[in-house]
Formats: sequence, structure tokens, C-alpha cells
Amino acid sequence: MRAIVIAGGTIGDPAFYKEKIKSEDLVICADRGYVNAAKIGVTPQCVIGDFDSSCREGVPESACVITLPVEKDKTDLHECILYAMEKGADEILLFGARGTRLDHSMAAVSLVYMGLMQGVTIRLMDEHNEMFMFKDRVQIAKKEGYKLSLLPVTKVKGITTSGLYYSLSDAEMDWGDPYGVSNEFTEEMACITICESVMMVMLSRD
Repeated sequence: MRAIVIAGGTIGDPAFYKEKIKSEDLVICADRGYVNAAKIGVTPQCVIGDFDSSCREGVPESACVITLPVEKDKTDLHECILYAMEKGADEILLFGARGTRLDHSMAAVSLVYMGLMQGVTIRLMDEHNEMFMFKDRVQIAKKEGYKLSLLPVTKVKGITTSGLYYSLSDAEMDWGDPYGVSNEFTEEMACITICESVMMVMLSRD
């Protein structure tokens, strides 16, 4: 099952997000993410948050509302991801996670890692970027106009790639040496394998 989690960050082009949502997707909003859901034109099945950044005005009457305490150990977005996983989601698209606060943006990135460790693929998406993480091996379809970047979460060994302009064979990559940024596709499908650790993949366009 796939879930869509909509946070309260930046949503520039609503149509970009709307076309990615299927009728069978479980749509969950983190706090004022329901405002972004309205912009996109989708009704969430559940809204979760402490509502410290909104007065709950405009929450759809049909949505299940889970109110969290303001003082807590997990962010509203974290709780939404956990809720989606409890409902059986094995893939989650995360919209609106980027905004003015870098701490919230980085926390969202860390949740992508948390999902991977529990067997759930989380894709953090906006109009210019798609980010996810993987272990072992992944195939990535070429997206016209997008560059592909690889960043290690911790030191990664045995990196081998195909279908990319800058190829790697049994290479290593560590945090603080970002030489995997801004690669280009040479084939319709790129393949990346690693021997250990976790790799972050970003598809980005200007």
C-alpha cells in the first residue's frame, strides 16, 4: 500500500503533486499540511498534529483528526510516517517537507532513513527534487532534465554504477567528500550497487 504524507512546508505548483496521487492512496496530513492538501485539491483521510501552527480551521470534516500534545518527543511529521506504516504502507511519498527551517528539513531527511530501516521506501519530493535512500542495489529510471547525485549516509564501500556518465567501480564514498553530486544519465536506466551502509539518492533539476 502507498501513502501520501503532506507536511506544511512549501508547495509551489499544486498540479505537480496532484498528478502523483492515486485514488487508492492513503493521504495523511501533518498539522497544517491540510492547507497544502486543499491547494493540491485532495482530501486527507487523516490529519495528525498538535496544531500549534494552525487553528484547525479548514480541516475536512470527513478526516480523522489525531491531536498530539505540544510537548512531545516526535514531530508531527514523524507521527504521520509512523501512522502510515502502522496502516501497512510500504511506500510513502512525502510532500511539503521543505520550508524556511533547515532543522525541520533535515529531520524529514532522517525520517527517510528511519523508513528504510523498517523496510519502507520514503520518497521526499518537490517540484525540483526527489530524494530516497537504499541499501544493496537500486535501479533508477532516467528523468529528462534531472541530474542524479549520490551522498553516503555513513561511509559506503563497493559502489559500482552503470548507465551514468561518471561511472564507479568498487569505489568508496564518505560524508564530507561529496564527489557524487550532479551525475548524468547515459542510458534509460541506471543501476547502483553498494556493499555496505546506506546511500542517499537525489534526482534534481534547476
